[in-house]
Amino acid sequence: MATDETRDKLLAAATDAFVETGFSGARVDLIARAAKANKAMIYYHFRDKEGLYQAVLLDLLAPVHEHVARLDTIGDPWARLKGFYEGMIQRFLQRPALARIMLHEVLAGGKNMQPETARAFSSIIGFVSRALADGHAAGRFKAVHPMLFHLSVLAPILIFFAGADFRERVLAEVIPALPQPSLPNLSEHVADVLARLVVSHP
Repeated sequence: MATDETRDKLLAAATDAFVETGFSGARVDLIARAAKANKAMIYYHFRDKEGLYQAVLLDLLAPVHEHVARLDTIGDPWARLKGFYEGMIQRFLQRPALARIMLHEVLAGGKNMQPETARAFSSIIGFVSRALADGHAAGRFKAVHPMLFHLSVLAPILIFFAGADFRERVLAEVIPALPQPSLPNLSEHVADVLARLVVSHP
């Protein structure tokens, strides 16, 4: 039990470190100190810093994949897509670290991702591609490129959560008259983008 608790504490401390500095800036000695653990425990549980980083990514992605697995059983492709992106809003809300670490990794060109983690991300695109293909085959969706579609819908969600501190600290002060977007605003925007991009007759 104590070993599992130590592993969980290391994961939590590493998540915070990778959010703040990305993979390259995080230091295993500081992660161990934040977790109140011996640095050797990182090597015991995760093999090395790279293994720790992959564990953090997979831990953050696990609820996303559970969500995708549930949606994949739904016959209606529109319900699948709408449910997925609405669910992503909830995932980012529950785990704010996911948005910022994803942004770090995108900017780093994915160079710190190992094959297992890359496959976890690619399975999400596979889910989106299947829903788009099913909707198009049924004459309900326009033909769209799956990757460009996914980026178009996910980007505002990702930036909404990853940029929250920026909006509050900078934009709110520089442009105080500009109302800050709310979660309902985001949900409405995502639903509108979805419909405009794929539905043949919105």
